[in-house]
Amino acid sequence: MLEELVYILACCFANDDPNFLEEELTMANEPDQSEWKEVDGINSYALFMGYLSMAVKGMGFLVGLWTTVVLLGGFVSMLEKKDFWSLTIITLVQTAGVFDVFLNEKLRYAWKSFDGLLVTVAMVFRKEDDDDDSDQYWRALVGILVLLLQALVIAIILLPLALLYLFGLLVSTGLSMWRLIERDYGGEDGGANLTPALNVLYSLALFQGVLFCYQSASYFAGKRLARVVADDYGFDKEDEEGRESVRDYMRKTKIGCEKDPSFVKERNLVTFAVELMKSESSSADYVSGARILDKILAQEELQGQHALIRKLVGSASASQVLERLLQSLRSTSPLDRDVRVLAARIVAQLAGEISLASFPQGLRCISSLLDTTTTTTTTKQQDGDSAPSGHYKELMVLGRDILHKLAAADEHNCSAIGSNQGLVSKAMVPVTADLLHNIGHDAWSDIVAASLQLLFRLVALPGKAGDKLRSNKRAINTVEKILGCDECNEKLHVLAIKILTQLPMEAPSTSTADSKEKITKLLVDIFFTKENKDASTRQLAGEALAMLSVDQSESNAAIIFKASDTVVDDLKTTLLDVRTKSGYRISAAEILKHLYICYTKEDDNLKKLTEAMKDVLPKMLKEILPSPPLKQGEKHTEKGTDATKFVTQDPEIGEGAVATKDSGNVNEQKDDNKKIVDRKLHAALLSLSAAIFEKLISNDTDLAQLANAIATGDSASSFAGKLKKLVEENSEPTANCLRILKIASRMIISLINLEGNYPKAELESLMESLSKASKEMFELEAFMMFSSSDQSAMNPVSILGSQVKQAQVLLENKKEQNVATTATSTVSL
Repeated sequence: MLEELVYILACCFANDDPNFLEEELTMANEPDQSEWKEVDGINSYALFMGYLSMAVKGMGFLVGLWTTVVLLGGFVSMLEKKDFWSLTIITLVQTAGVFDVFLNEKLRYAWKSFDGLLVTVAMVFRKEDDDDDSDQYWRALVGILVLLLQALVIAIILLPLALLYLFGLLVSTGLSMWRLIERDYGGEDGGANLTPALNVLYSLALFQGVLFCYQSASYFAGKRLARVVADDYGFDKEDEEGRESVRDYMRKTKIGCEKDPSFVKERNLVTFAVELMKSESSSADYVSGARILDKILAQEELQGQHALIRKLVGSASASQVLERLLQSLRSTSPLDRDVRVLAARIVAQLAGEISLASFPQGLRCISSLLDTTTTTTTTKQQDGDSAPSGHYKELMVLGRDILHKLAAADEHNCSAIGSNQGLVSKAMVPVTADLLHNIGHDAWSDIVAASLQLLFRLVALPGKAGDKLRSNKRAINTVEKILGCDECNEKLHVLAIKILTQLPMEAPSTSTADSKEKITKLLVDIFFTKENKDASTRQLAGEALAMLSVDQSESNAAIIFKASDTVVDDLKTTLLDVRTKSGYRISAAEILKHLYICYTKEDDNLKKLTEAMKDVLPKMLKEILPSPPLKQGEKHTEKGTDATKFVTQDPEIGEGAVATKDSGNVNEQKDDNKKIVDRKLHAALLSLSAAIFEKLISNDTDLAQLANAIATGDSASSFAGKLKKLVEENSEPTANCLRILKIASRMIISLINLEGNYPKAELESLMESLSKASKEMFELEAFMMFSSSDQSAMNPVSILGSQVKQAQVLLENKKEQNVATTATSTVSL
């Protein structure tokens, strides 16, 4: 990709066209269509057939020219009757232009002319209302005469012409073969060149006929190819209409290639479907195009086609396609039921590309999908005796899904939807009415899930729209029920957690506090209850608890303590169990860190939390900090920190993978995903360790005890050496490494600020490694600052370079103080 960009820039400097760069970059971003089934198969076939058609036409032109100019013009008086009539028929065939269209295209419409004949006969015998009975005899007589006349016309004129039109080239081929076999041309009287001229003519006509027959035989190969492509795109045998759409694509592509071989350029099923759906196309073409787009968008693996659809449909020139799709949503006719479903599916897939500002009537069209009076087929509309059609639930789900994706794609869309209270109320009916628990889970799970997705997008809206949703007790009660219901599926649990975690952020009140406690207890139960809980639900519950605890409020911490008497022990167990999924451990580390920072009330909770922090600090550091290099002759042991090993059952890494802590790249594995997972986990553990270190380690004695707890016999100086190795192993310019280095900088600053003696040489060496590593992160950190919307990222205190400078200044001050203290001691002696 880099080489392509360099090439484009070089060409841009060499080209004077101001639009050249934009055009080249657009082409570079185009999906590669060469391997698409219809491009690789149908387009190639159509191009080949187009060139065959050109060859047939070219041969026909030569045959016609040769017969009229050379033979009929120069040798007409010397021709035998057999050759004269043969040449006449061949000339008529070529002049009629029967080679202009494939044989199957002619047969396609030939039978319709027979219907016209029958209509003509029927009109002759048709009696008018004002005709007298006396005229019946004469009318019948005239009718019989006309019928006989028509029979003669058909037998003598129309039938031969029809046969000539349909099978003219076959007749021409047969005549040419017959005359080449017989070769009784005559021409003994002065016609020296007659025989060669006839041989050339009949050979050309025979060659044209062979090409035509080969072309006609290839038609069956084309039908098989169309079936193969239809199968590849998911049009099964039962979907005959979809297969017909693919055959129509092949047919029109072949016709286009007959006129111009470049017709296949940038032509595929997507462009074909979009063309069919434009406003000037017929209803049948529109349905055919919609059927193709729906089938392609339903297959996630066709990402190239999806990108092209979004580009074409989202462009200004194709806005009429989107407008027509939206209009199709409002149709209430039973005859348009299938079209409505197709349009709803397509709009649901493309909702992210739609701006409601460009389609003022868009919400009104989408709203019709939520209304049961328009999503059902009525049998007796006047007296209200109606029954829901089989597809109404699908339309109701699609309507809510469209609204959810519109709200997620654009802030204006979200505001427009939220401000339409009638629409929101209608969309929230499945939630406010609690259809899941009042009627049944099986019938309503999909519709309720779609409503919850929309609620999740709208509940965070500022102003009255968001306030009304957040204060909707019926909806919130239903969400809380879902979270505590074992019959509700994983998707519903996940959506419930996402919605509820946004509610406690509101201003505190009695009702809000009660809601916080109830929600927090539900989340704690889910996070620590392993039985009958999906992994993703537990993961999300842990992240939600971490989100609640991150609020620098002691009240939130108290609510978490109140949710369970064993919450600290459960968090500690989850944190230290290396067999537990990494995501759970990360959430546990973040929750404990925020609790430890925020909670200051002197009670049993704080005492239990402090004891737990004292216990987990050396164990976490033992896992995080790398071991010093082994001396020659030493072997790895299973105890202590030297080459500590553990077997992980993390599903994201692979069960049974061995992780070693003495490698330079944090659990050296072939799979890069393992490195990312481990570093993310280590960053969370190190962050908690830094928070504990700042509070519990205040002097060199505390540090020595900690070092000994990490590895029996280690001194305080070894701790700085391990930090140095940690810094060196996480110097790669990645987001996780940057976070680890920032946390390590905080620990180094705390280490420098310790009271008492300090390991001077080790700290200086550590600072050199940290300074070198920070230089590798300058570009990455700047890029992350530019791309981040978090203003705290701009704070100099949070920048790695500033932290390194602060540590260097503190170390210099420490050295100066140490020198002054040493000098004073010497003088006093």
